[in-house]
Amino acid sequence: MKISFLGLPDHPQAKVALIPAPFEYSTSWKKGTKEAPLEILKVSPNMEFFDEEYFLDPSEKLGFFTYSVEELSFDPEEALKEIAQKVEESLSVGRFPLVIGGEHTVTLGSIRVLKEAFPRLKVVHLDAHLDLRYRYNQSLITHATVMRRVYELGVPILSVGIRTLCEEEYEFIKKENYPVIWAKDLKADFKGCLERLKEFVKGGPFFLSFDMDVFDPSVAPGVGTPEPGGVNWWEVLDILKVLVKHRLVGMDLVEVKPDPVNPNTEYVAAKLIFKVAVYLAAKHEGIL
Repeated sequence: MKISFLGLPDHPQAKVALIPAPFEYSTSWKKGTKEAPLEILKVSPNMEFFDEEYFLDPSEKLGFFTYSVEELSFDPEEALKEIAQKVEESLSVGRFPLVIGGEHTVTLGSIRVLKEAFPRLKVVHLDAHLDLRYRYNQSLITHATVMRRVYELGVPILSVGIRTLCEEEYEFIKKENYPVIWAKDLKADFKGCLERLKEFVKGGPFFLSFDMDVFDPSVAPGVGTPEPGGVNWWEVLDILKVLVKHRLVGMDLVEVKPDPVNPNTEYVAAKLIFKVAVYLAAKHEGIL
């Protein structure tokens, strides 16, 4: 099914590619992430297309190309290959790949491609959860193990906004000296955490994996595993501006669980995609 971001026709020189990844295989609580890409795209025309921070329209400055929402294989490896193919195609024509999940497992498809294109790739991981289990429900490739698989590819990761973990993950981050900016640290010293973030992304290409449950449930209740104590909208925008100023080469947005009665979270997700495009356009214009 073809539904374009903002309801606009694909721009002939689009610099941003929206890649729907309606994959759900291992969701552990509230189901429905498979429906998120379509629902996020459906609500996107309801926002204003002109930005109030930088006074520009990213659909004009950058342009969007939206892939069709297509059924993915239920087999994780096959689904990851299908996602990877579109990411690779987007890179080949100079488009910024922005994958719309789906569960967090989809990140691995992007990273496999981007690691080949950018050998020194890093990942900034915004999430309530670490997703660092070795195995989950007898499977190696799941939403709860995805960052462990990324780490095993030799990709440095900084996890941000974390506020829950299991004992296995705790032992792993101690052993590996794995860097975490906890949600409690963001609340206690936000500016200091931004400096840590700047230091991590400085100099090298990086990918942003944005799990919507990094938000406090008061902002984005429609996620599979909501956790209290998350970040707010303005904190996220400040984080995004720091990231876009550096060498951001791709992104995904995952784990929205649509609610047909109250599509607030789908709208927040669409607005977040819009704001990333605004910041990319502002950087291109030299005003960010």
